[in-house]
Amino acid sequence: MPAAEDFQWARQKRATVRAAGGVLDLVLPLRVGSDGPALFCAHPIVGLSWCYRALLPHLDERHPVYGLQPRGLRRPEPLPATMAEMARDYADQMRLTQPEGPYHLLGWSLGGNIAFAVAEELERRGCQVGLLTILDAAPTFPDSLTASDSDAWLLYNFVLDEFGYDPALVAEDPEPEMRLLELVRRRPGLGLADWAEWRTRALLRVVRNNVAVTRGHRLGQVRCPVLFISATRLARPLEQKLAAWQPFISQPIEVVEVDCLHRYLLLPQSISVIGPAVTERLARAAVPAG
Repeated sequence: MPAAEDFQWARQKRATVRAAGGVLDLVLPLRVGSDGPALFCAHPIVGLSWCYRALLPHLDERHPVYGLQPRGLRRPEPLPATMAEMARDYADQMRLTQPEGPYHLLGWSLGGNIAFAVAEELERRGCQVGLLTILDAAPTFPDSLTASDSDAWLLYNFVLDEFGYDPALVAEDPEPEMRLLELVRRRPGLGLADWAEWRTRALLRVVRNNVAVTRGHRLGQVRCPVLFISATRLARPLEQKLAAWQPFISQPIEVVEVDCLHRYLLLPQSISVIGPAVTERLARAAVPAG
């Protein structure tokens, strides 16, 4: 793993957590007050859309930007039992924020799966989806990543990493949840130290649920334009990635390749490529078909 990029990524994560201020709104306003079409960003595996703040300097300022975030973090409440239920909820929240389409969606990693499901739900309702941007997601999950107790340590490491902690959990930890809480208590200066213990536990529950509903979801098909962002380092060939998505997308997929690892797609050098590409497609989507 490139040491310089890894350090940069950890520093960016910690800065993002500080800047986000712990806001857990279902629809997180990342940038408002602009008069262009909005971009709705679906959260990745951890369930927080704070990471998309990195997009703002590189996306045309005319576009408001919102992050979709899960239930269960602001207060205890049931989590969606299926991806379809999650997609219906997010589609409802988007329409409360923006009553009319076209709707534009973006998602990184597992967020790409969620964005796809929301686009499918919006189209089912007869709404227009102007652009779906998938940041290096795959339509199916690897067998090595499940919501089972045996994989909990791995999922909880994503949470530690998200907040700037060392992802130090290992498969041999008998109680990974308690171990995570212990690691958080040892580093009072980092973001999770400000959370009540019930909320930290709720976040772990959300992460496992995100994986469970994604693994159990059967994709339908979308008709909207799709932009696929492909990270090229240590990755499957682009042709394999596109072949996996093509059965679920009714038109040709546009592609932008970025020279980075999947986990570094939101670093400035990568976003400086992605942001203008998304801006250009949003402008294109705004032109009426003639």
